[in-house]
Amino acid sequence: MKACFDRVMDWRASQLTDRLIAWIPHGSRIADVGSGTGHNARSFQRKLGATVDEFDVSDLHWIGPGPILFDGQKLPVADASYDVITLLFVLQYVADAPELLRDVGRVSTSRIIVIQSNYCGDWGRFWLSLRGLVWGRVAYRIASVAGVVKGSACSLKRRTLYTRQELRRLFQAAGLRVVHFEPRDWPGMRISRDLFVLEPMPNCLTCPSSSPLEMKPVG
Repeated sequence: MKACFDRVMDWRASQLTDRLIAWIPHGSRIADVGSGTGHNARSFQRKLGATVDEFDVSDLHWIGPGPILFDGQKLPVADASYDVITLLFVLQYVADAPELLRDVGRVSTSRIIVIQSNYCGDWGRFWLSLRGLVWGRVAYRIASVAGVVKGSACSLKRRTLYTRQELRRLFQAAGLRVVHFEPRDWPGMRISRDLFVLEPMPNCLTCPSSSPLEMKPVG
């Protein structure tokens, strides 16, 4: 059963990496925050030639060396330690998302990449809640019974669901600006899996007010 789970997770990680590949230079040093099973990190290494450090609040890894554990707010690394930070379907589980995002901006030299499931309206909120339950605690329970995940409490407790507008306000509150936005809607469900490429805002005391700079994909 573990082999079957691995194939599914490898496919999912490969699809995510393909979506990010235009924004991550080959050979980057990446911090994968909320690394989960470890499949995304392995895909980054294989497809991007990246050096990847994984961070999470609990150890849910199936493959690889496992994450560096942290408190969910402050990463235990020096300023400007990574070229790229990824947060893939993470923010719904975070107790203090602005605080985490501010710290992510501290440790990044360039880009913060977020993929997040969002909703629109009551119908979208219902479907996103259901999807989150299935991919979160239910999936963890199945993996635990199958012996894939061992010795770690489940940290996949949903705290917040976001609309696109709420996410943008969250990024602004954390001192980050959106330099690229790529929506991806699920037809009929009023939910989406949106890609945001972020960078820290310039210091308003030293930089004149201006519109966000246009970033070009790598490659």
